[in-house]
Amino acid sequence: MTTKKVNFALIGCGRIGSRHAEHIQNNGILQAVCDTVKEKANELGKRYGARVYYSLEDLLKAESSLDVVSVYTPNRLHAKHSIQALKAGFNVLCEKPLAINVYECGEMIKAAERANKRLFVIKQNRFNPPVDAVKQAIESGKLGRIYSVQLSCFC
Repeated sequence: MTTKKVNFALIGCGRIGSRHAEHIQNNGILQAVCDTVKEKANELGKRYGARVYYSLEDLLKAESSLDVVSVYTPNRLHAKHSIQALKAGFNVLCEKPLAINVYECGEMIKAAERANKRLFVIKQNRFNPPVDAVKQAIESGKLGRIYSVQLSCFC
């Protein structure tokens, strides 16, 4: 059975967007990148052979074969950019936090429902090997009954 690769656009070519571009390319097709900082967009587009845009509006007008628009812009822009992509008819994968307040989160969810599209928030630690190992130990009962947990995560 052949599985169709998912076509992505990436908005926000900074540090986080660049890190996710590799994972996108490993599991899908990075078709387009967008950033208002032209150098960042050009570099990431060249590295992955993706079309380059400097405005979200231009990307959304020009791209029709995308399955998902991934949002890695500054936190204060997550809601605005996600809603624009949803209204344009694309599924959205948004870096955390989903938005900077509850109202914006609600507006994003409503936009997804109106467009009949999916809105995802990144939960990358679900696939982190140490996190998975702890989850397996808990589920198997290896650690017994847990009463309290303290966790430090260093990135």
